[in-house]
Amino acid sequence: MTKTTVIAMTGFIEYARVFPDNMDDNMDFHAKTEGQYNVNFYPETDGDFDKFFGAGAPPSAMGHDTIKIGNPELASGKFLKLKRPNKHPSGIEDFGGAPLVFDFREGESTKKWSFSEDGELGNGTKATVKVSIYGEGPRASIRLEKLAILDLVEYDGESSGSVVNKDTF
Repeated sequence: MTKTTVIAMTGFIEYARVFPDNMDDNMDFHAKTEGQYNVNFYPETDGDFDKFFGAGAPPSAMGHDTIKIGNPELASGKFLKLKRPNKHPSGIEDFGGAPLVFDFREGESTKKWSFSEDGELGNGTKATVKVSIYGEGPRASIRLEKLAILDLVEYDGESSGSVVNKDTF
C-alpha cells in the first residue's frame, strides 16, 4: 500500500507564486492543471534535505536533480522547487488550488496571510513549509501543502523577482 508522508521544513523562499493573484499561469507549461503555485525553497539546514529524502522524495526525476543550485546568500544556496497544481489532474479538489499561507510573524496562529493586506512575499522571506510526499523513489509525488511566514522580506518588484500581480497549519 502506498503511503503519504507529510513533513515540515523551515528555510527561506524565493520567487513565491503561492496566491491566486500571482499564480504561475503560463499555459505553455501548465495547461493541463490550468496554472501552478510554486516556490523555490531553501532549507535552513541540511537535516531538512535528509528529512525530505527520508520521507520518500526522489533525488532526481525525469533526468533532473531534485536539489537545485540557486542563490548562495540563502542558507546553503541549494533549493527545492515546491509545486502545487491549480487544478489536480485527478479532479480531486483538495489536491489542487492555492496552498494555505499563514502569518506566524508573531508566533503560531490560525491567521491567514492576506495578499492584498499583508503583501507579496519577497525573496529571502523565512517560512516553514509543509509538503506531502506520496509514494517513494522516482515516481513519488511531491506537493506543497501549506506555508507559515515567520519573517517577511517585503517584495520590491525588482530584486524579489516575482511575476507581475494578476484551516490551520
